[in-house]
Amino acid sequence: MTYRDSPERWTKGLPLPAPADALLMDVARRVQLSPTKHGEAEKHYKALCTWVDRPGSPLEGKVIACYPGGSFATGTAIASRVRKDQHDVDVTIELNVPPFSDPATILSLLFAAINGEPGSRYRGAVKLNSRCVTVTYEDGVRVDLMPIARLAQQPEKAGHLFHWRSEDAQSYHKPVNPWGFADHFNRETALDPVFAAMFEQRALAMDSMLAKSATDPLPEHVPLTEKAARVVALQLIKRHRDLRHRSRRGRKPPSVVLAALALEVSPTHSGLADEVISIASHISERLREAGRQHEVICVRNPAFDPDIFTDRWPANVDDQTLYVNDLAHLTRNLKRLKQDQDTSLVEMKAILDELFGETAAGFAMDKMLERSHRAVETGTMRFGPSGRIITAGAPAIVMATSTPARASTEMGGGCIPD
Repeated sequence: MTYRDSPERWTKGLPLPAPADALLMDVARRVQLSPTKHGEAEKHYKALCTWVDRPGSPLEGKVIACYPGGSFATGTAIASRVRKDQHDVDVTIELNVPPFSDPATILSLLFAAINGEPGSRYRGAVKLNSRCVTVTYEDGVRVDLMPIARLAQQPEKAGHLFHWRSEDAQSYHKPVNPWGFADHFNRETALDPVFAAMFEQRALAMDSMLAKSATDPLPEHVPLTEKAARVVALQLIKRHRDLRHRSRRGRKPPSVVLAALALEVSPTHSGLADEVISIASHISERLREAGRQHEVICVRNPAFDPDIFTDRWPANVDDQTLYVNDLAHLTRNLKRLKQDQDTSLVEMKAILDELFGETAAGFAMDKMLERSHRAVETGTMRFGPSGRIITAGAPAIVMATSTPARASTEMGGGCIPD
């Protein structure tokens, strides 16, 4: 019997998660996309793919397939602008063109196909980039469409992307397989029933204190109760990365790199905070190992070895060092958060603000205060004069995680394109 068949079988008798894990669960809930936003994303990319293939388009009859890529494909998408529940969508659009076609020609054709004639629906909202064409909607949502051409005698959906940078006429083809990686990632991070049960028990506890409509103001397209611990932890790491890079120039660590490295991590058999710390520490150690050799890390697509994920980030050792420091900031503060017996509510709020932003932190703290109010009423929680918790909830449950995949990372000069 599976978790989906009988969730009550898994949740029965389980203790509630530790305070730090409960806070992180609520942060994760707040950064999820609502079903409405997922639906809008699907509507956007389907409409754009149909538009590219419309009668009279420069690419009429050339669209083979169109599917979400990046974080949407792996279930790790988060709201890039949490307060507005805004998001960016990556779309792979397979074209029936020769795989060694001129990159400038293919990208320009896709731009022309989407931009359309004067007065058409996307006119003026389209930007030509070095590997994709971006459409920006009135509400700020962006959709990036990356054209690829399939390669013969290669794994399913493997192909060439087209890179062209007009500033310096840089032009080349790059073997990729975003569909293959998403399929691999999703198989390696299948439903974890014990972690799912922890979320389910957390939701049931919320329902016992609050009106049902207040327990989940941002319901997920794929509920958190059906996500592996590794997926949720990765979403939190991405949220922290986004905040740290908000005021910086240059590229941030790509989500696909973080996802591939996360697959290498062994199970923690612990709570969500420990899962985040474990993944962040692993990524940091990989980067430090490359830095000690005065090299940049090389991460390849485990589903298609010629596909190098780190071809544009990190550009140098300094990029690696910067993100190592960011990850140290994340793990250090999560360890402080775990020491709930020594941390006041004010300090918890400050930690969450710094790690995940005020909106997500405020949501999590509100839920914690609601739980605490109930616990104080029942006598299961008391606070000292400084606001520190004297008596807290039950310890975190043991949590299973996905089986680690084979390493997709090479160090030193092993990242030379074949």
